[in-house]
Amino acid sequence: MTAFPSWQLVVPVKGGPAAKSRLHPPGGVDRVELALALATDCLTACVAGMPRGCVHVVTSDATVAGVASALGAHVVADPGAGLDAAVLAGRDAALADHPGAAVAVLLGDLPSLRAEDLRAALRTASAHERAVVPDADGTGTVLLTAVPGAGLAPAFGQGSAARHEAAGHTRLELDLPRLRRDVDDDAALRAALALGVGAATGAVLSGGGYAAAMQASVHTFDEQDGSGSALLDDGREVTFTGEVFAASALRHLRPGQRVSIDLAGAGGPVSRLWIVGIGDDQTIG
Repeated sequence: MTAFPSWQLVVPVKGGPAAKSRLHPPGGVDRVELALALATDCLTACVAGMPRGCVHVVTSDATVAGVASALGAHVVADPGAGLDAAVLAGRDAALADHPGAAVAVLLGDLPSLRAEDLRAALRTASAHERAVVPDADGTGTVLLTAVPGAGLAPAFGQGSAARHEAAGHTRLELDLPRLRRDVDDDAALRAALALGVGAATGAVLSGGGYAAAMQASVHTFDEQDGSGSALLDDGREVTFTGEVFAASALRHLRPGQRVSIDLAGAGGPVSRLWIVGIGDDQTIG
């Protein structure tokens, strides 16, 4: 807990009805509650991973502020001028309390984050004046850092990783999938669940009967190239390529066999498949 006494962590969090508008939870799961749960799990890991008093949550939502305060984080009022303005408000508040500290900015929608992931990322970032850790897709930013005197150059939004790198932040391709998995849409949520999420997100989704991945039955399978198709439980047929099958590390599929799948879009094709039960016990919690 004393590995980074000079780091101050800024976490901007949007709450309320506007939060996570691209998520489409199933029946029984409220999107606002789910967004709050994502933030709660992220903030819980942040507070556990940082020295006491070093986490600053920037928000305009009273519920998020209450959660942050209960966890022991400082709450900073969001000026309401966008994400970059929120980041700068958090930075200024952190430096006002801790002049000369290193500052890190972390997205607040990382429900799979663990304290050790954050500490590992900061340990690596401390070797660079300014650094950026891209998201799982490589285009967005999950962590932005600057050591004392270097100065942050926040430019969040679509394609932010390239902008941050161009502004002088060293790109760090860290092997920390839980840190790099932010959740903005349904596919990202399934990916986070496959990694394992915190108690708050798990409780909200379990209460709605949510499954981390779609379930399907193998319909066709080509022994020669590994391609095939599967029938979803609602009767729709979706296809998968030989490359997707090869990535599954399976040797064979038989018609009627139950599998878990992720879809590249609402109507397919299949982007990932695996046997039901293998790894599924860790999709929530």
